[in-house]
Amino acid sequence: MKKAALAVFALCSVCTLFAQEAVKKVWNDGTNDYVPLGTRVKLSAGNLIEGSGTIYYTYNSGEPVEYTEPIALNEEGQVWISYATRDVFGHVSNHRTYTAFVDGIAPDPKYFVEGPSWIDGDVFYFTSNTGFLLYGEDNLSGTEHIYVTLSGSDQASDFAGSDFLYLTDSPDGEYTVEGYMVDYVGNASETVSAVGYLDNTAPEVTIAISPEPVELGGETWVDPAARFTISATDELSGVNAIYVSLNDSPFASYKFDSKLPISGTHSIKMYAVDNLGNRSEVKEVSFSNNLTLPPAEHELVLDTGL
Repeated sequence: MKKAALAVFALCSVCTLFAQEAVKKVWNDGTNDYVPLGTRVKLSAGNLIEGSGTIYYTYNSGEPVEYTEPIALNEEGQVWISYATRDVFGHVSNHRTYTAFVDGIAPDPKYFVEGPSWIDGDVFYFTSNTGFLLYGEDNLSGTEHIYVTLSGSDQASDFAGSDFLYLTDSPDGEYTVEGYMVDYVGNASETVSAVGYLDNTAPEVTIAISPEPVELGGETWVDPAARFTISATDELSGVNAIYVSLNDSPFASYKFDSKLPISGTHSIKMYAVDNLGNRSEVKEVSFSNNLTLPPAEHELVLDTGL
């Protein structure tokens, strides 16, 4: 069986397979402005004749500074810019204040898995009933988009909200789920990836009887001392347990080969379950185990015609 030597849900710092160039923008939540780190603020006094006045501003709690060029917002967090205009006669306009939250940190993406899953060493297994949720926190503007793609596709779906991704109608095999997040001002996270094997196939259960049964009189007969061994195989997540019922008794966990305790006609029912809970169909075999086989009809003929 092929196994991928990859850590499950590992951060992938070089995964840029489908990451988009996020557009930086100013966003208002109805109360406050949120701006990307590096945003430049331009001040102007529209009703002044050129050269007739000067704009002064203070940045947070700093000293008043003459405005000569756009103000770069290069510090994370809330900022205050207070500004006013002084004309050539010394008259000062009313002060105005602009506040905003500067957001330069992208969301921190993580995966959450809900439903059947199994980890064997560093190999992850799941079923079509397993849901993948990409989520994360953004301390300022918040997460706007959650882009997810499957197995290297260049088409990323937006899973913003709390939608789980399920691999339905997909064949068993190896899959890669990749995703990244974008906040409301356009900061994009690194791509994170989860690699695993989809396993919707139940184990195959078989029974071996030694010595082998024989067909007599339309019935299956086994040796009175015969032993039966039940086994199961599973190509992906592996067999977790085998359950056996002898002559319609309650199913019990099968541990080792057994000998039928009494003579007579018997039925053995069996099924297996893998490590993801995939259960095989119940298989049944019936046979007779008599201590004394029916006597053969003998006829002795003497021929003296030599």
